[in-house]
Amino acid sequence: MSSITLLLGVHNHQPVGNFESVFRLGHDRCYRPFLDVLERHPRIRLSLHYTGPLLDWFEKEEPNFLERLRTLVAGGQVEMLSGGFYEPILSVIPDRDVVGQVNRLSTFLRDRLGARPQGLWLAERVWDGGLPKKLAPTGLRYTILDDSHFINAGFEADSLTGYYLTEREGHPLAVFPISKDMRYLIPFRLPEELIAFLGRLRDRGQEAAVTYADDGEKFGMWPGTYQWVFEEGYLERLFTALEQNAEWIRLTTFTEYIHERPPTGRMYLPSASYEEMMEWALPTTASKALHNSRAELEREGRLAAFEPFLRGGFWDQFLVKYSESNHMHKRMLDVSERISQMFPDNEVPEARELLWRTQGNDVYWHGLFGGIYLGNLRHETYRNLIAAEIRLDAAAHSRAASSGWIDLRVFDLDRDGHEEAVIATPSLGLCVAPAYGGSLLELDYRPAQFNLLNVLMRRAEVYHEKLAEATAQLDSSGGPPKSIHDVVTVKDPGLDRCLIYDRHRRTSFLDRFLDPQTTSEVMDRIDDVELGDAVVGRYHLRDPQIKNNELTLPLAFAARVRRDGHAIPISIEKVYGLSGRGEALSVAYKLENQGGVSYSLRFGVELNLTLLAGNDPQRYYEWPGHGHVRLQERGEARVPEWFALVDEWQRFRVVLRLDRPVDMWFAPIETVSQSEDGFERIYQGSAVLASCCLDLQPGVPVSLEARLEFTEL
Repeated sequence: MSSITLLLGVHNHQPVGNFESVFRLGHDRCYRPFLDVLERHPRIRLSLHYTGPLLDWFEKEEPNFLERLRTLVAGGQVEMLSGGFYEPILSVIPDRDVVGQVNRLSTFLRDRLGARPQGLWLAERVWDGGLPKKLAPTGLRYTILDDSHFINAGFEADSLTGYYLTEREGHPLAVFPISKDMRYLIPFRLPEELIAFLGRLRDRGQEAAVTYADDGEKFGMWPGTYQWVFEEGYLERLFTALEQNAEWIRLTTFTEYIHERPPTGRMYLPSASYEEMMEWALPTTASKALHNSRAELEREGRLAAFEPFLRGGFWDQFLVKYSESNHMHKRMLDVSERISQMFPDNEVPEARELLWRTQGNDVYWHGLFGGIYLGNLRHETYRNLIAAEIRLDAAAHSRAASSGWIDLRVFDLDRDGHEEAVIATPSLGLCVAPAYGGSLLELDYRPAQFNLLNVLMRRAEVYHEKLAEATAQLDSSGGPPKSIHDVVTVKDPGLDRCLIYDRHRRTSFLDRFLDPQTTSEVMDRIDDVELGDAVVGRYHLRDPQIKNNELTLPLAFAARVRRDGHAIPISIEKVYGLSGRGEALSVAYKLENQGGVSYSLRFGVELNLTLLAGNDPQRYYEWPGHGHVRLQERGEARVPEWFALVDEWQRFRVVLRLDRPVDMWFAPIETVSQSEDGFERIYQGSAVLASCCLDLQPGVPVSLEARLEFTEL
C-alpha cells in the first residue's frame, strides 16, 4: 500500500502586554488540555512552537507545563521550533536583533527543555527573500510557510510536497509548504474528512509529504473551539484516526524528514504572508477592490483560473496603513541603533532585552484580532521603549543627574521625508512634528513610563461594511465551529452609529479655528466645522535653542482661515518650551491677522490624550468644583482655572492651564474594530479642546500660552 507522510506543527503565542487573565485562559482551555490529549497518544509525533512571553509565563505560573514538554522532547514525540523570542516580524527588525532574539529562544529551549531546535517558526509566516542570510548566524536549517507563497511564485498547489531549498548570497534555508486545505480542515471539519483528504493525496501514486502548521489557539481559544475540540472530543478522535491509519499515514518531524529525504526542488519566493494577511495589509479601498474582484470571478465561475494571480499586499504596508504603527516601528529602530552604538560588543544589557520586547509583531498590525487597536498592547510597547531609553540616558548623563539635562535631536524619525524634533529630559520625552500641524506626536511621562499620546485615530476598515449583516449571537448548537474568518457578531448594539472617521492623526497641540457660535456638540466631527488649515499645516521649525538648561523650540506657519466667504491670512508663531529640571511643558502662541479686516474667531488648542481606560473610576477628569468625571464622558467645563487628567493607577496627574479664560470641551475617541469575538467598541483616548473667542484686529498680535504640568500622586 502506498503511503503519505504527514508533518504536523502547532504554534502557540500570547503577545507582550496581554492581560494575565488571557494567559491563564489560554493555559486552562488550550495549551494544557492539548498536552493532556497528546500524552495519551504517544504515537502522534509533531513539532511545537511556544513564544517567549508564553514560556516566561509558564516558568513563573505553571512550571510543571515545561516539565511535561521536556518529557515529550526527551521521548522523541515532540520537536521544538525556535523563532524570535518575542515573536517579531524578522524581516523588519535589524539583523543584530534577529540573531539575538532567535538565539535567545534557542538557548531557552536547550537549557530548559533539553531541545536542540533545527528550524524556526516565522511570525505570521511573513517571508522576505533576505531572511536566509539574516538567519544564517543562528545555524537553523528550515522554516515553514504557506502554500500561497509558492503559488505566488508560479508553483501549482497540487504539486507541492516535502520541502524546497532557497538561498540568499549562498546561505541556504529549507522551506516546508503548509497546505491551506489542511489549515481549513483542522480543527473545523470532522476527522474523517481529513483522512479522506489524505487518502486522495495518497491515491495520486506519489509518496507525498504534506504539512499542516497553524495557530494552537484554534484548539480551545477561538470562539466555539473549546467545546468542539475538547468537550466533544475532536482532538481525541483526530489523533485516534491518525493512529488507526498508521499503516499508510506516516507521522514524523521536520528535522527527521530533512535527514531522510532530499529537497523536492529549488525555489525563490516573493515577499508574502498567508492569503488573509496580504488582504489585511492592503489599503482599505484596494482591499475592497480585491474582494469585489474575487466575488465577481466566483459568480462567473472563473475564480479557480485566476486565483493564483490574485494577491494582496505584503506585511510592510501596515506601516503605511497605520501611521501609529510606523511611529512605534521607527521609534524601535532608533532605540535599537542607540543601543548598538552604546554597547557595540553585542552584550545583552537590560536595555536590549526591553528593546526586544517592543519588537513583538502583534501591536504593529490589524486583521482578525485586535492588534494595533488594543491600547494595552501599544502601551506595553511604549513602556518598554521608554524604559530602555531611561537606561541609555542614565548612562549618558550620569554626571548631570542632579542639575537635569535636555537632549534635542532633529532628524527624520518617521522616515517620511520630514524632520521631527525628538526631545528628552529626566522627566519628559517629546516628539514634535512640524510637518503635522506643528503638533506633538508623543508625550512620555518618564517616571511612569507612560506615553499620554498613545491614541489611535478612527479610520475606515473593510469589515465595517459587514456591520449591517452582523448578528448578536454565536452559534452554540454544537458540532464543528465556524472558522473564525466566517464568524460575524457584534458585542455592542448600535456600533454602526459609531463609524466616524478622522481626517488627520490624533496628535496634540493642534491649532483650530472655529466659528464663534460653535458649541461642544461638534467634538465628534470637529473637522467638518474647521475653518482653518493649521491642523494639517506644515510648520517651519526655526532655530531651536538650549540655554541654561532651558529649551525653546519655535515654529511658524502662515494659516488661511475661511470666514464669510473670505480667506483670512493669519500668522501663527508657536514656541514649545521646557526645562531640564522640571516636569512641565509650555506652548506659547502669537496670532496675527495679516489681512485688512477685523474678524471674530474661536481659537482652540486640541489635545488628544489617553490614560488607557475610559470607564475606570481610578482614571478621570477633574477641574475646580468637579471631580472624578470618567474619561468616557463628554461635556464641557466653562472657563475653569485649570483642567486635569488623573491616573490613580499609574499614580500621576497632568494639569492643563492657560493664561486666559478658556472653555474646555472633552469627548471620548472610540473606534469600532474586529476581534476574534466580533465587532467591538474600543476607547482609544479623549479629545480635549481648550478654546476662546478672539477679536483679531489687522496687524495686532494676540498671545496666549498653554501649559501642561505633571505631578506624582
